[in-house]
Amino acid sequence: MSEPIGQHWKQVNEREDLLGADFVARTFSFPGPKTQVHTTLINHVGRPRTTKAILYVHGYTDYFFQTGLAEHFIKLGYRFYAVDLQGYGRSIRPSTPPNWCDSIDQYGQDLDIALATMRQDGVKKIVMLAHSTGGLVISNYLAQPYALSERESHYNKAFPEVVGVMLNSPFLALPFPPALLNRIHWPIRAIVSIFPFMVLRARKIIIYAKTLHTVFGGEWDYRLDWKPAKGFGLSFHWLREIILAQRTLANQKIDIPTLLCRSEISTIGKKTVEETQKGDGVLNVDSMDAAAEKTFTNLEKAIIPEGFHDLYLSKQPARELYLSAMTNWLKALK
Repeated sequence: MSEPIGQHWKQVNEREDLLGADFVARTFSFPGPKTQVHTTLINHVGRPRTTKAILYVHGYTDYFFQTGLAEHFIKLGYRFYAVDLQGYGRSIRPSTPPNWCDSIDQYGQDLDIALATMRQDGVKKIVMLAHSTGGLVISNYLAQPYALSERESHYNKAFPEVVGVMLNSPFLALPFPPALLNRIHWPIRAIVSIFPFMVLRARKIIIYAKTLHTVFGGEWDYRLDWKPAKGFGLSFHWLREIILAQRTLANQKIDIPTLLCRSEISTIGKKTVEETQKGDGVLNVDSMDAAAEKTFTNLEKAIIPEGFHDLYLSKQPARELYLSAMTNWLKALK
């Protein structure tokens, strides 16, 4: 165990990660909204002298397990880090419900810890890569009214410079077409505000999960206790906080160079795995586009035909297009 590296957190362990000898996991403990919580920073051991890195942030009901993604960036000359946010994956603890969220802002502490630790490791410049809700988390973090330099001063720690953002199907808008979203946004917000402690639980396996996991004929073998096929219960409180964060973000401007990667079409509501696999089965890509254009002033897009919601988990042709899009964008990044 190490001494505290900031005013509010301390590292409690460091060990070889469950992904194998190429990965190290460091766990940090810090005060959460209600009790002590944990966050886990995972890093690939490759490129130890390189000063530029990728920081990956997962989505909702998710954790980092995509070893091939890490290896792709290592080959490009980057170090690779990923964070399992408090209440997710490696950071789940009995004292707090999985995925519980008092406010999107709470994940700023996880990101502060990740950035401060990466800087201690010698990283000077980073590109943030985030999927789904992780895209909203990092966008909210970067759009805070006080600068990252002020956060550094608060913790008396140096952070790497964030030189780019890559968004993998970010959850910047609710999963409805733009015209419908404009009509139902306020009713949904009213409902979740009136019943904040209601939790919806899926009775059946989510069809998107059937497109992914090997037990259903998919390609990926991840932990179903951390990324369950029925999902964790959907908290109305969580949904209210998502809506508030999306509304706030829509009124902010982020000028960091940003690449939005998304599927060509949405396949929400499709009845079969085959139909769902033709596009994003979770979010509406048109509303995602519109929301990104409101906030990001230095935005490029990569449209991936037949890309899944998590583009890296798509079938190989779409996955390769996604990786190529990020590779080309990074090469052009100054």
